[in-house]
Parts: sequence; C-alpha cells; structure tokens
Amino acid sequence: MPTFAEVHLRTDDRIKDYLEYPRKNYKQVACRDAIDELQRSNAYALYANNAYSRIAFAEIALKHVAAEPGIVYGPRCFVTISPARFAFSLADRGMLDPENRSIMRRLSEAAHFKIHHLQQVARQAFGDLPFIGMVEVALFPSWTSSGWAVFDSASWHCHLLAWGATHEELNGTLRPLRERHTSIKEGVTSVHIQAVPDDDLVRQFVYALKAPQKVYRTAFLRTVSRDQALTGFDTRAWRIKKDWLRTGQRVRLLDIMVGRTLDGLLFGNREGTTLARAIRDEALKPFRACEQR
Repeated sequence: MPTFAEVHLRTDDRIKDYLEYPRKNYKQVACRDAIDELQRSNAYALYANNAYSRIAFAEIALKHVAAEPGIVYGPRCFVTISPARFAFSLADRGMLDPENRSIMRRLSEAAHFKIHHLQQVARQAFGDLPFIGMVEVALFPSWTSSGWAVFDSASWHCHLLAWGATHEELNGTLRPLRERHTSIKEGVTSVHIQAVPDDDLVRQFVYALKAPQKVYRTAFLRTVSRDQALTGFDTRAWRIKKDWLRTGQRVRLLDIMVGRTLDGLLFGNREGTTLARAIRDEALKPFRACEQR
C-alpha cells in the first residue's frame, strides 16, 4: 500500500500542476467537472479521478478481501477481460484548441459507455463462480480493433479476483467467452487468466484497484529473431508495448472517467457480490454522513 499511495499522490501532483500552471506548449485541458473531482475536499464522494479516494478505497477493499475465507484458502485466479467491442475512439483528434478537444472527449462514446454492459458479460461468463473486481479504462494510441488508425482508443476492461476454481477449471469455464469475443489486438486473448499464489494476493488485487497508469502502444517488430533464422518462421509482427502514461494523456482520461465513482466500478459475482456490498457500504460512510447534514 505505501507504493500504491506514493504513485497515486505523485501522479495527482503532476496532473494538478499541468492543469493549474500550463506550459506554453501544453496540449490538453480537462473539463471543469473533472478538475473539481481531483480536489482532496471531494474525496468523500469516491470519484474515480480522485487519488485520495483511490487510496482510502483500496485500504478498505484489501481489508475485506483479506478476511474472506474463500479467497484466503483458495484456489484463486486473477482474470482480465478486455473485449474489443468495448473499445471506443476518444474523438478528440482534429480539434485545434485544447478546450474543443476536451468537449469532444466528453461527448465521445468512450465517455458515455455504460459499464454495466461489461459487468454483465463477466457475470454471465462466470456463472456460479464467485469473483470481485473493478472496471478500468486503457489508452491505445493510434489503434482500434480494426488495426492502425488516425485516432486513439479507450478500451474498457475489467480485472477480477476469482476463487473456488483452479486455473484449469476456470479456463474451461471462460473458454466460450474467449471464443465469442476478440481483443483490440489480433493474436492477444480477450480473457487472460493467471493463478494467484498466497504471497502474491495483495499485489494482484491492488493492481485491480489502481487508476490507469500505462499506455498501450502497438508497434511492428521488424527484428528477425534467432528462432526465425533457425526455423524459417516469420517472427515479425505487431506487438503491444506498455509504457507509463504521460501527464497530458492522463488529463485526456480524466474526461473519459469524469462522473464515475469507485463504488460503481467495483462489482462482484455470487459471494463476491456480498463482499463488494460490504466494501461499498464502509467506503460510502463519509459520503452518507455528509449527505445527512
């Protein structure tokens, strides 16, 4: 948790500095609502854009997850579901000034995506198996599910901590989902499953709770590998490379996430629904107390 908090607070400082003291060559601004959500005084409302909300919410969620017997005793798996159908254009290319780019992002399909559609896909695929997880958005510059593009895409996906089934059993359960949905990048699975050992539980679930941190660049690998020289198999292909989001890119995602709350992004299935409700109830206590004043 110390590292989680440090990363989010450092990022928060950079975003606020970028927005409050813009350089001469700055390219992005965020809408007024997004800027308001960043303020520490609004942390009680659990805005997804608020770093202090993220930190407090993660502490509460980790406490409840660590007390769930099914998760503690396992088996456990960490699952990422990222269907191509939930990737949309940011719609801000071609605008000459930052204000209009921000407006176009707020009007985009990416910003107005109804996350319960993704949550329902996950619940239907898991059936009676429990999980708890979060919905997140990822930035793919100059790329869509159809390939290279002149605009950037925001890919809505979810990270889930599932329990009560081994990796092999869960792989069989989610095979229909994997076959039914492609990912934004051909050749990359839309459903990724990873077993979670006891000593990696906290790190994996913290990953699900974080704000967007990485940009996913798709580049063509032209290098001829040693395997290709030996086998004759062409290893040149498009690859996804992850890098840290730049501050301007983080500002663009503020407009996509504006209005979203952490209690809304959190969801579960079966026993995970009860667990998510307990986390939500504790995290919302400051907000409800403020509303009753």
